[in-house]
Amino acid sequence: MGKLKKGLLNIFLVVFSLGLVLGAMELFLPRLNDFSLEEAVYQVRRPVVQYLYGEFNPELRYTLEKGLTDIRLNYPGKLDYTFSTNSEGFRGPEWDMSLERRNVVLLGDSFGFGWGVAWGETVGQLLEKRLQKIDPRFQVINLAQSGYSINAVVRTFEIYKERFNPEQVVYVFCPNDLEGMTPPLSSGGYQLAYQPRSGDAQGFILMREHNQPDYWSWDKFRRGSYLHAFYARYVRPLLSKRIRASLHSDAPPAGFDFPPPLSEVVAPPATDESRFLLYCLQRLGKQVQGGLYLIPTSDKTILVQKDNAQNLRWVLAKYCLGNERAHFVDLEDKVRRTSDGRKFYFKYDDHWTAAGHLLAADLLFSEMAEKGEIVGLSK
Repeated sequence: MGKLKKGLLNIFLVVFSLGLVLGAMELFLPRLNDFSLEEAVYQVRRPVVQYLYGEFNPELRYTLEKGLTDIRLNYPGKLDYTFSTNSEGFRGPEWDMSLERRNVVLLGDSFGFGWGVAWGETVGQLLEKRLQKIDPRFQVINLAQSGYSINAVVRTFEIYKERFNPEQVVYVFCPNDLEGMTPPLSSGGYQLAYQPRSGDAQGFILMREHNQPDYWSWDKFRRGSYLHAFYARYVRPLLSKRIRASLHSDAPPAGFDFPPPLSEVVAPPATDESRFLLYCLQRLGKQVQGGLYLIPTSDKTILVQKDNAQNLRWVLAKYCLGNERAHFVDLEDKVRRTSDGRKFYFKYDDHWTAAGHLLAADLLFSEMAEKGEIVGLSK
């Protein structure tokens, strides 16, 4: 019995000592001000709009709560903006449904939504101001939602297109829009419509509850800890070649933030992802009566790598080459060629800063003027 007690005591002392060491590390690591650790912790702890204010939608899985006013999303030193929603659960004021309005519809995920910036700084509002100088009747309808996959993007347009009869459509594409990719059907197409299952609505409510600031769980604490960030950024790469490769950055030329772009459009490889993306673009394009403008965002994890044929923006470019009403706006090319290109993205986030939204709006407006598809708008 004495040996058992001694053994248990030793186990307790080891566990207690280990706990003290881990606790001390958790308190010490933030003092290092290590960018990689800070970024990893921020990615977990940051306020995600759809997790906090999402509302279940049986057709799109979710929109946002309707009628929200000046909701602030803040993470000290890294993120601070407010947003409001209209009676449909989309960001911005009520839509003007007057018949004389000339509508431009903007589709996309958090980039189009305007993650991190004020409403007046979003690409949609900046484009609207430029268009209204040509004709005050122009209105940009923002149907982008943070977290939407391309499935939801296409379905959103299919649901709302008749209400707006848009002259032009802008899709702000992000590579992670393909995370909702579905397997091909026997017919050769893909199922894009959200098909709710029993319990989905309750599951969404539960997800929201678990993401509220006052909700605590051991798993939530663990994922947002500095220890977990240290393991993810410094320990796991030592154990996994794949993770090391994903964290690798290619050196940009002197004076530039990112490696340069390819000099011309390349043929993207025939992968499952590219086939799915092309199908979605074709389905969207068939329903657009005016011009379709495709502007890829390419987050920093792509920009720090040398440009290559695997880049999904080439699928967009190839689609536009075969469709005279579709226009490719290569924002990534512009960013890669800008000496201080990082100014277009938040330091700890992959999203556009106000400068990034301004660049996107300028490129879109220039493309619209060059194509001359909008009556009254020309260079």
